[in-house]
Amino acid sequence: MVVQLGDAAAEVVFRLGDTFPCAVVEGWWRGDRRKRAEERFVGCVEIFCRCEPSLAERRMRARQGANRHPIHRDMVNPEVVQQAARLAGSVPPLGVGVALIEVDTSSGVAWDWLLGAVRDALLAATRTASQVP
Repeated sequence: MVVQLGDAAAEVVFRLGDTFPCAVVEGWWRGDRRKRAEERFVGCVEIFCRCEPSLAERRMRARQGANRHPIHRDMVNPEVVQQAARLAGSVPPLGVGVALIEVDTSSGVAWDWLLGAVRDALLAATRTASQVP
């Protein structure tokens, strides 16, 4: 059930992406969803968040005990948490965008910097697009 719900949610994101080109999409794009994201999000500004794999696992464990909705995979199958560190260390950026902004979330996020980086990337993409004949 959880996988099917996740697939349905991803399908909505993929279909609405064409309608809302300035949308922000979020996900750990893996497997078939990753292949599709690589095709659908060409030309986007990509923000890739990372942290130390062990921190990703600790964060996931902490969420399990914090009134987390039971539909999440780690609630349905608690063993998923044991894979968190491996996955966090192995998932690379999609690499499909006009810009890749990498953010280390280990000790917080510099929001002003991030907003400026996204704004600059979008402005540069807009300028480039307007120069294409």
